[in-house]
Amino acid sequence: MLAPWPLVIGLLLAPSGPPGEKAAAASHVRTESAQLRRLIDDTAAQSVIVRELIARLGCSDVIVYVELTASPQIPRARTKLVTALPGVRFLRIGINTGMSGSDFAPLLGHELQHAVEIAERDEVRDEDAVRRLYREIGRAGPRDSFETDAALDVEWQVRLECRRGE
Repeated sequence: MLAPWPLVIGLLLAPSGPPGEKAAAASHVRTESAQLRRLIDDTAAQSVIVRELIARLGCSDVIVYVELTASPQIPRARTKLVTALPGVRFLRIGINTGMSGSDFAPLLGHELQHAVEIAERDEVRDEDAVRRLYREIGRAGPRDSFETDAALDVEWQVRLECRRGE
């Protein structure tokens, strides 16, 4: 039986963003469903901060795959380094399906900030390097988790931006 990694990497490399001038940046933030793609696009339309984070990722070697998950291991949201290959790093953002609809945009912004934190450090290419990064710029949390003030600030700012847009 063939290993599934070539298929997974191929799917991750295939762009899922819209065509046009924003496609390059959007193709760095991908998802498995049209519905989730619309949620991401709607969030970007409401939030300057989310648009800027997506643009910053578009200028990096990081590709982010966003998914909704019911996993109890992800109580709110999480960003995880999946793998790093020469010239590209893959991250997965999981947002728990139990979060309310109004929490999606702030949590997406929060996790995109973590993705940018990783993207800005070329040496972050494995889990040990992720831990070193977050020991340097953040603080440890429960169950091998980390947090940064920058991500918490982005979450709050995106929440405010989206409230103004209602």
